[in-house]
Amino acid sequence: MDYLLSADALIGLLTHTVLEIVLGVDNVIFVSIIMGRLDAKLQKKHAVFG
Repeated sequence: MDYLLSADALIGLLTHTVLEIVLGVDNVIFVSIIMGRLDAKLQKKHAVFG
């Protein structure tokens, strides 16, 4: 059980946590950009046919 509190394990946990946060924020930004583009395309489509 002591290996869970070793320096290597804690550094690995910290690294993994930071990567999860960074990739989560990256995903939110990516999805918001895609939704913004989709929204603009849908607005153009409804302006033509609506």
